[in-house]
Amino acid sequence: ISAETTQRYKITVGKDNNKILVFPFYDDNGEMVFIKYRKTDYQKGRDKCKEWVDTNTKPILFGMLQCDPADTTKLIITEGQIDSLTLSECGVKNAVSVPIGKNGFTWIDNCYEFVNKFKEIIVFGDCERGQISLVDGIKKRFPQKMIKVVRIEDYLGEKDANDIYRKFGKDAIITAVNNAKVEPVKAVKDIANVSNVDLMKL
Repeated sequence: ISAETTQRYKITVGKDNNKILVFPFYDDNGEMVFIKYRKTDYQKGRDKCKEWVDTNTKPILFGMLQCDPADTTKLIITEGQIDSLTLSECGVKNAVSVPIGKNGFTWIDNCYEFVNKFKEIIVFGDCERGQISLVDGIKKRFPQKMIKVVRIEDYLGEKDANDIYRKFGKDAIITAVNNAKVEPVKAVKDIANVSNVDLMKL
């Protein structure tokens, strides 16, 4: 991630420890309402946790302030801050990330109106065990929106946007976003696969 991108998103480090990344979350009015920290030298067993947040803050989507208010075509939602920064680095506009992982939807009430400004949502979650994170939770909470999902094949065997970018470059990220598709409803059969039935014989 370039210095230009980190400056645009106001990324900094801990005052007393430059091994701690600080992600400030600004709402679309420019007010900082949430802060997340990440240890860059985290070691399992030695450190208590890799990431944490300030208490008594307001969870929102990371990158709201950096979205283009004049372009409400699509909003891309990722699972991690590094992934949304990756999309921005690749020139993809309106990329945000959830504040506290795939199961944390405490941001919904605080960002509901913001998300609904966009015509469609593209989910670019983490790809693990053949599933894309965030999809079901976002579909459930925004049932009226057009929701597209990055195709599993466009992850190219990687876990997330940053992994794809580091291994395959900018074009792979742009392709993944452009190829995102609306998932079919799982409980509905294609009419072409339904056999004809003679009602008079029932």
